[in-house]
Parts: sequence; structure tokens; C-alpha cells
Amino acid sequence: MSALIEGRNAVIEALRAGIEITEVLIASGTKGAPVEDVRRLAAEAGVPVKTVPRHVLDERSVRGAHQGVAAEAAPFVYTPLAEIIASAADRPRSLVVVLDHLTDEGNLGAIARSAEVAGADGLVVPKARSAQVGAVAQKTSAGALAHLPVAREANIVQVLGRLKDAGYWVIGASEKADMVAWEAPLEGRIALVMGAEGEGLARLVETTCDLLVRLPVAGSVESLNVAHAASVLMFEWVRRGT
Repeated sequence: MSALIEGRNAVIEALRAGIEITEVLIASGTKGAPVEDVRRLAAEAGVPVKTVPRHVLDERSVRGAHQGVAAEAAPFVYTPLAEIIASAADRPRSLVVVLDHLTDEGNLGAIARSAEVAGADGLVVPKARSAQVGAVAQKTSAGALAHLPVAREANIVQVLGRLKDAGYWVIGASEKADMVAWEAPLEGRIALVMGAEGEGLARLVETTCDLLVRLPVAGSVESLNVAHAASVLMFEWVRRGT
């Protein structure tokens, strides 16, 4: 079963990354430099480009934000966790982001985008009761999912154990934490664990973490969206390494 990648940047990055694409679809009348980049990259990759009425993309789009460009691609290929761990085995600094049953695919894509920009070595999602990589995540990631390895694992607690064995310090984000992120040891080899929207970390996942941290809040709203909070914490890790 093919997957639809929506949006100019997402399609461009998929073509650049060599993702298996069978056809690029461009809505009639769609113009601009990014569209020409899509055509050029598709030609270089030997991928056919088809011009279709805009309503064709409108009808297939999940959120109606295709920007006049989409691509038919093979289903997203997940990376075994062992490969992610092995790729960073000798690095004194490494970041792996673990998502504990997020259900919003847009949040998944946004976190993937921040993780790739921050230089993370990988992202981990559960196999069940969790958002998976689909058209919405591809679009929201703005092409980052073409470059970021994503593992899909059955048991997040076991994932954290394997990361600990590989030398990662497991840090969970929780509004209930006593320690503010700025005071926490967010450097070196970190596995950052983000909980589900509204519910946060599952109890067993929370107790498996080496440390829980929170972001300070100065306004009236209690917390950030999980994708925004993840970005802040990831870039605190980046800041510590610069």
C-alpha cells in the first residue's frame, strides 16, 4: 500500500533522500521555485511527474495543506532500535527522543522536525496506541522524516532499558518534576522521553526514567504543547554542547 507525502518541502526532501517514490503529483497552475525544484529532482531520480486537477489533491489530502504538490511513495520504513544505538555507539554526545504514546500525528511530525534540526540520532514511537508516520507527520515534519531514523517498538520501558545499557541518561519531561530543566544534566548522551498529550508519561515509564524535569511557567497556562516542550528541551541539549 502506497503512502502519500504532501507539501513542497516534504516532497523535495523525500526526493533528495532517495525515498522510493513512484509518482509526483502537481496540481494544475501550481508554480514557483519550489515546484521547479520538485520537477528537477524528480527528473534526476527518474520519477514521473503528473499534472492533475487541484481537486484530486484536495480529495486525497488529510488536512488540505498539500500546497499543490504530493508524491506517491512506498510505506515509511522504520529503523530497528539496534541500528540507532549502534550508529551513535562511540559518540560522547547523542540524543534519542522517545515518545510515550503520543496520539496526534501532527505532534509527531513537529517533534521529528525539531529532533532532526537539533541533530538527534533517532526517534522512537510505540507500535500500538500511538501516532505513526503517515501523510500528516510527513507534512508537519517539513521533510525531516526523510533524514531522521524512527524506530517502532512494542515496549517503551524495555526501550529505555536498552538505551540505559548503551550509556544514555534517560530524562523524562513531567509537569510534576521537582527539577527545572535548566538545572538538570541535559548534556552528553541523553534519551529524552515525552509523554502523551494531556496524560503525560505512563506511570511505569515515569519510574523507569533516571530523572524527571519540567519547564518553568511564567504565564497563566500550565504547560506548553508537547511538541513545543520537546523542542525547548532538545535545544537546551544543543545549547549545552556548543
